[in-house]
Amino acid sequence: MKNFLVNQFGIFERADFVPGENLREAVTIFLAWALPAFLFVVWADKYYPDVEFYQAAITEGIGPNLWNAIGSFGFFTFGVAVSLSSFFTPSLIARQILTNTYAIGCLTFGLLVGQWCLLPFSELTWWQQGLFGVTSVFLLLVVFLYNMVVWYLSFLIQNSPERKSNFLVKLEKKHWLWRTGIGLSVACVALLAFLSA
Repeated sequence: MKNFLVNQFGIFERADFVPGENLREAVTIFLAWALPAFLFVVWADKYYPDVEFYQAAITEGIGPNLWNAIGSFGFFTFGVAVSLSSFFTPSLIARQILTNTYAIGCLTFGLLVGQWCLLPFSELTWWQQGLFGVTSVFLLLVVFLYNMVVWYLSFLIQNSPERKSNFLVKLEKKHWLWRTGIGLSVACVALLAFLSA
């Protein structure tokens, strides 16, 4: 079985899965969306704490519904792009949707961290501060990594605007049954997650 898998997937190299210089794009998108969102929360709290419109915008931005809906569609298009890896357009569509989902996740993360920094920690006892601090930092890390997975999938599809990624080019050389099986599996899981929400 091991030899069979090595023969089937031995064409992939480690560099096909490691972002390297492309990670700069993820950092740029993160800073462009999360930092202004964080600053907006702090600014609104300091100068306009009574403006309901700002508070409602922050609350709606933190809500995960938009990210979940677009993210599910992004996972679905990822599966379609894998299935149809010999065509360029599905990979372009998948990359755009996944990159936009990542940007929305970065915005949400910035709003969330801004709200977290404004919590009244001084009202908690020392052990509550420690427990809440450790737990919330862990959960923020999980949210950050979960959002990075979305960007990583967009990297796997297309790591530059004009061409498919090495992963997708090599996957294109595999038998259509492998591509279709992998792509349909991802697309079906995304579709089930979307429809069950």
